[in-house]
Amino acid sequence: MAREVGSVLGLQNTFSIYPFMDQKTPHDRWKSLLSVLPQRNEVLKFFHYYRITAYPFNPILADMDRFESDLCTYLNAHASGELRDQGRITERWATDKSIGHISLLLATLAAGAHYSDIDYPERLELATNFARRSFHALRLANFLFRPSLDIIQALVILGNTIQNMGQSDAAWALLGTTIRLAQTMGLHTERSTIHLPEYVQAKVRKLWSTINSLLQKQDLSYREVMHFLTRLGLDIMRPEFFGASEADRSFEALEQIDNLYQRGKSHLQVRENCVTFQEHLEHLALKMHSSFCLSVVCRPAMKQSQCQPLLMQTDILRARAKGSLIDASRAFLDFQALSVVPMRSWSMVHTVLSSTLLLCIWEETRNDPECRDLQQRVIDIFSSVDSQASEEGGSGSENEGQWLSARHIRALVTLRGALDRQQDVSVPENEAWTGAGLNPAQFPASLLNGFFDVGNPLDTSPVSYLDSIMNVPMFDFTQENTFL
Repeated sequence: MAREVGSVLGLQNTFSIYPFMDQKTPHDRWKSLLSVLPQRNEVLKFFHYYRITAYPFNPILADMDRFESDLCTYLNAHASGELRDQGRITERWATDKSIGHISLLLATLAAGAHYSDIDYPERLELATNFARRSFHALRLANFLFRPSLDIIQALVILGNTIQNMGQSDAAWALLGTTIRLAQTMGLHTERSTIHLPEYVQAKVRKLWSTINSLLQKQDLSYREVMHFLTRLGLDIMRPEFFGASEADRSFEALEQIDNLYQRGKSHLQVRENCVTFQEHLEHLALKMHSSFCLSVVCRPAMKQSQCQPLLMQTDILRARAKGSLIDASRAFLDFQALSVVPMRSWSMVHTVLSSTLLLCIWEETRNDPECRDLQQRVIDIFSSVDSQASEEGGSGSENEGQWLSARHIRALVTLRGALDRQQDVSVPENEAWTGAGLNPAQFPASLLNGFFDVGNPLDTSPVSYLDSIMNVPMFDFTQENTFL
């Protein structure tokens, strides 16, 4: 009765099919589904990349074993001809649940294509194509009005892939929708899922990243440590974290991060304990993420000039900040030597560019030979990869060359300019862009206006200067009042 009353009062969704598509009959919907289905060769090629390269560092799928079992079912159905005849609907594959699962499969293929070893232009085209087909399947599954666990996972993977492709603003917007849909399903509360089977409850808990059962556990895996680190990161970003007693809060957070590190498996703590290739990758990935988290915790101390008298607490925090920035940059360089993951993951690109830029402009580190060497090596890596992408792209569209987000491009070019100024090298603006493997014609004028007239970054705190680079609006609203 309550459910019926809710529908009458407009308190629940009532559309059984997605109302913003022109699919008039079940046959229209079926034919539209067949047009986006992943083919056998696509699944066999790109799911492998997702499973081996993307999933270990972004384990979004809540139940990989079950997903792989369902994947075998799909491949068998595809081989038997169940998914070929446009004139005959196969009922078990025409349900919202099945179509939602297909959207999830296509999302994993988009992520897999992004991390594949294919040349850049084709890789971008494939990843975009899989993402487009996944979004189409989501609409066919009526994702906005009838969300499911598979749909939520598909949206999270798609958002992560879009972000890794340099479209961070769109990914942020999609994340908000995804969270609201998950809350609509009640994934954020135990009460909403208590009536479900235990294996579904476990999947829900994992999907929502509730990790209370791990609070006392030792010998944590990479995935478990990252769950904890993410939670700590969210706590650190709360506005009330840095207040009147910000030094005390910083030390408290440092202690939590250090304790978490000590609870990880031995290969996560010391690289000499790494045996397998995957253990080396996990160690370096955790070193990057934890070092960046440490640097954020220590940022209040970085704002204080050395000209001012330093308290012992501040001195300790500055030393930890310097070590974490160096560790993050060094871990990135070591990681990219072994894998494509760091250069194609937004979070890792953000970590290394933020860390090296701070090393370049902070008075504590800007004259340090080791820090300057790290900065130059990072610039060389990005320049060589972007130049390679440009060569592979030939005369493609402008968007094909923008494999970094606009904010990260600003950070990279600022880093190049700052390092050149430190070395007393006079580099014209266009040459600075070209030297970094970038084309200024790709970007809107609003992004570049006043870009090179940034003044002396040493006149402000390094953290404020970094924020001025990373937090520039990407949209021009000055023409909003005009129609054409």
